[in-house]
Amino acid sequence: MSPSEKHIRECETCGRNHSSNYHLAKQLSSKGFPTHDPKYKTAHEETSRKEKAKFPKKDYERLKHLDEKIPKGELIGKNTKKGEIKVSKKVPKDLRKEVAWHEKEENKRLLRAPKGKKR
Repeated sequence: MSPSEKHIRECETCGRNHSSNYHLAKQLSSKGFPTHDPKYKTAHEETSRKEKAKFPKKDYERLKHLDEKIPKGELIGKNTKKGEIKVSKKVPKDLRKEVAWHEKEENKRLLRAPKGKKR
């Protein structure tokens, strides 16, 4: 086990060595949080801009194309108010880290307290 993996405990759900906040799912519904949150559109746009700068353009374009091809009412990635990250199994293995990163950053923006207020 590498030093970076020491802090990751076994997942309670599947028993594998990864954070219990990240899981693959056969299908992700677009119902509920985060897509119906009033701040979603802004958070998604901000995160997409950062994603474009951080990851290769080719990968970003592949994900954008995949997102357009997926059936209506489905998502390629989703996050919850508890901070759980879910990625669709329809996403190629080499792009799953990018989707997980996007969802994590988007979640930070959605749950951040408005200026002047504490949560």
